[in-house]
Amino acid sequence: MRRLVPAAAAGLLCGILLVVWGWRQWTGPQPVPGGRQMGQVVRLDVPAGATWAAAADTLVARGLLRDARILTTGVRLTGRDRDLKAGLYDLAYGQSVRDMVAGLTSGSTVRIRVTIPEGWDAVRTARAVGEAMGFPPERFLAAADSLVRRRARDAGLLGGAQAVAAYDSILAGESETQGRPFHWCEGYLAPDTYLFGAGTGAETVAGHLIATQLQRLAETPARREGGPTAGWTPHQLLTLASIVEAEARQDRERPAIAAVYTNRLAEGWRLEADPTVAFALDKKGERLFHRDLRVDSAFNTYRRPGLPAGPIGNPGVASLAAAARPDESCRAMFFVSDGADGHVFSRTVQEHQRAVEEFKRIRSRQRQEERERESSGGVE
Repeated sequence: MRRLVPAAAAGLLCGILLVVWGWRQWTGPQPVPGGRQMGQVVRLDVPAGATWAAAADTLVARGLLRDARILTTGVRLTGRDRDLKAGLYDLAYGQSVRDMVAGLTSGSTVRIRVTIPEGWDAVRTARAVGEAMGFPPERFLAAADSLVRRRARDAGLLGGAQAVAAYDSILAGESETQGRPFHWCEGYLAPDTYLFGAGTGAETVAGHLIATQLQRLAETPARREGGPTAGWTPHQLLTLASIVEAEARQDRERPAIAAVYTNRLAEGWRLEADPTVAFALDKKGERLFHRDLRVDSAFNTYRRPGLPAGPIGNPGVASLAAAARPDESCRAMFFVSDGADGHVFSRTVQEHQRAVEEFKRIRSRQRQEERERESSGGVE
């Protein structure tokens, strides 16, 4: 009996020491490997379906964890063995195992910033989003097209089931004749800067952009009864806004640009908007030729009366507001660049021709100045 007391005491002491050691291993800072600094951040990707054993091995390989058993034993003892969440996480050298586990079970993954400028089309938007978020642009576009078409059918964005079917046919025809896909989601992907959690899926991202644009559409200034866009469908309003976005350089000019196009519609004129042709031919930012204006497309406003079939890019809030409330005091039927960041608006063909000639003189002078700077090596 006397021999058992010291043995029990020794066993108890060993148990206490083991618990203390284990607690320190669990809560204390992990050793920092050579060549690294305390607090230096390491990004860890935890795939869906990963186990704690696999995560621990990765942490050891990255130098964040000394012994995988510390983590795997710790999560069992604390009941966290089923709580590992997939995602992208920022961990730091010298961090305790307990804090690593807390991060990996929180679901608070790294936030990824995605910026979509006004006027980008659906394809360019999908590429930027896909590159940032790590999924194929095609998956994003497929999800976005499906979501917008469903909303168009259920919410009457185009006015009814027949309009939805007609737009289906137009997009299919355009894709075949132009040799590239045209998308339902064109115009419906709200430009903005977003923060998404790493690992967020294409469907979720697409849904958020679309919901944001539809909310903005709903919040645009009320169209005046009897005004130029009264009675328009949301799809028509978005279409005009996309043209305004493509033309405008200054916010103050957007309502006037919208007015020029509604003035033309009121007079039964074709819109003859260059950006619609550039969209049809996938030549945004490129020079258009007279032969381009003859392209057979439902988006070519030089050949087709009225608005184009749908949006030609993703408009921002200012262009949406301008489309909803064009400047009704503006009687202009034409506008041309002033050679800087604005436009000259004209009511008559004669006024417009004079403005065009002035623009040509300005551009000629600018090109000459550019050539002179190049020939002088850029020295003023």
